[in-house]
Amino acid sequence: MISLTLLVVTGFLALEAPAEAGSHADLSPTKEYQISVAGVRHVLAPYKTMKEVTGFVGGPLERCVSVSPRSSICVWALSKRQEGWRPLASALGTRDRLNLICEFPLDGGARSKDSCSVHSQRSSRKYYRTFKSKTKGQRKRPDARTEANTVAAQELIDNARTAFELSTLVGDAPYQCNEVLSHMLCVWKTDARTYGHGTLAMTIGASFSKKVRLSCTLPIKSEPRDPNSCAAQVGT
Repeated sequence: MISLTLLVVTGFLALEAPAEAGSHADLSPTKEYQISVAGVRHVLAPYKTMKEVTGFVGGPLERCVSVSPRSSICVWALSKRQEGWRPLASALGTRDRLNLICEFPLDGGARSKDSCSVHSQRSSRKYYRTFKSKTKGQRKRPDARTEANTVAAQELIDNARTAFELSTLVGDAPYQCNEVLSHMLCVWKTDARTYGHGTLAMTIGASFSKKVRLSCTLPIKSEPRDPNSCAAQVGT
């Protein structure tokens, strides 16, 4: 079971990040979930404010969404054209385009420790797609690992209890958040270019070719959400 608030990992995870470009594709979603924070901790340590992180990235923000009255989650889309891509891609062990996600206080102050994560712009579906029928016209069938993968995928969602942890799971910032009855209703949209897409699709048995959205009701005070307060479904 993985929870960002319970991870006891330090810089050694950064050293464990795959040395060969492309080997990131072989990581389990759980391992990627860990490295996405721990592996970039030291890269981003000098950059505390939104302005400083933007300067490091070398490109504009994709979007920022307020997830509580006190904080927002922002995402930058990085390619090789941005100066920040190389050190982040190296830490993650990939040559993919990246999403950098950070949570900042709305008062413009410094972010907290471990409040940023980085993710490939590529669905984790490849990890889950482990068996294909060789019979022409026959539907694709999962192998014996399907049930275990489904359980593991659901555990990842269950243990992501805050807006930042959910964003790290998804690999992107929320698409939108709205205050509803003293809670924040946040929605994440995923497709083949979103790392967490495969994990979300796995939990609901959706085709990996479909877009999947995640809706979660979060306490307005940035406290951990209640169990069963998230739901994934096929949709744009």
